[in-house]
Amino acid sequence: MKLLAGIIITLFLSVWLALALKHDPGYAMFSMGNWTIETSFAFFLIVLALFFTLFYFLVRLAIRFWKSPALTSAANRQWQQEKSQKLLNVGTQQLAAGHGAAAEKTLLKAAVYSQNPAQHYLNAARATHQFSDEKWRRDLHLRRAEDCPGTDKVAVQLTRVEFLLDDHQAEQAQPIIESLRAAHPHHPGVLQWLAKTYQQLKAWEPLQNLLPELQKQKVLGPQPLAELQHQTYRALLESAAASSSLDKLRALWKQAPAALRENDEAFLVDYATALRDCDAIDEAETLLRETIKRRWNSKLVVGYGMLERGNAAAQLSTAEGWLAQHGDDPYLLLTLGRLAKRCQQNDKARDYLERSIKLLPTPDAYQELGELAESARELTYAGQCFHSGLRLLIGKPLEKQGAMLPATDAAQLQGPGSSSPTPTPAS
Repeated sequence: MKLLAGIIITLFLSVWLALALKHDPGYAMFSMGNWTIETSFAFFLIVLALFFTLFYFLVRLAIRFWKSPALTSAANRQWQQEKSQKLLNVGTQQLAAGHGAAAEKTLLKAAVYSQNPAQHYLNAARATHQFSDEKWRRDLHLRRAEDCPGTDKVAVQLTRVEFLLDDHQAEQAQPIIESLRAAHPHHPGVLQWLAKTYQQLKAWEPLQNLLPELQKQKVLGPQPLAELQHQTYRALLESAAASSSLDKLRALWKQAPAALRENDEAFLVDYATALRDCDAIDEAETLLRETIKRRWNSKLVVGYGMLERGNAAAQLSTAEGWLAQHGDDPYLLLTLGRLAKRCQQNDKARDYLERSIKLLPTPDAYQELGELAESARELTYAGQCFHSGLRLLIGKPLEKQGAMLPATDAAQLQGPGSSSPTPTPAS
């Protein structure tokens, strides 16, 4: 809008001046010594404008010539930086494609002229780390990256820690990453690599103390964080169980996250087993029984049957109370078979185990049934049970002529309306 207004005003002034000069062109005279110049004022203005324009361009040209070395240097730097950026892109692509030696050479070629030379050296160090055994070259590139002006030194140190952990040198990485933690206590990258360092060192207690900060800073996603919590507290549980300290076990249980105590069945069963080993069998039985009462889970039911201590008759009575709602659960039947076996109710144990196998053949059920048959001196049948369990354990399908068959095959052989068959030896 301003440009349009300026053009209109200029046109009006030009027309007005042209009309005024046409009516009265004026008079101009210049005298110098014996020379006298007489002309119209309009012609004088035109010549003056031409001389001013010529003078302006001559001055601009002189300035350009004066600055030409600096301009040439700037243009050269611009060209070099553009070239180094292209080489960075090419080197990164070569690194991703697995061409380590070529990537290292390409990345180093124009690092000096780059606006971000540290990126060239870091990628070159990564290429050397991944595709070469010459670790001294990798470390040289890291030092050069660290010496670049304006480098993010935390990023360089984290890269160094990453390389050391890849080489299983967590002892060397530990002082570096702990120093970074002291300087940057809430840095997500520092927290992440500190957790990985403790994990590789199996330093579970420091990792336990770090878990709340990892969760607070959202360093890990929900699933990786849950897996790390599970691994950490399982290791701490094993350590506490090995110490045979009941107080230490209970303290660890209280410290464990609620999600782990309530939703991780394997952790809960391991804790109950540790309580049993510390002669707190009633506490272990109550914990499993109350948890199963709140939510049915086959892993908890199997764990209940493997306590192997306490009042077996009471435990069997409790488990049989679950039959009304979960009589078709093969794991409940396996647990009932184990508990009946402990109570020396062999006929009942055999019935439960055979029903479990018909619903879902498992190596554990075959083992329990084989031991039961062996104690009854049914050696051929026991051998068939152990053989079938072994085949399941190594991933081979059951043979049609065996101690027991899957439920569907057994039903086809019996026909409708048949009662549970007594296992027969293979012909």
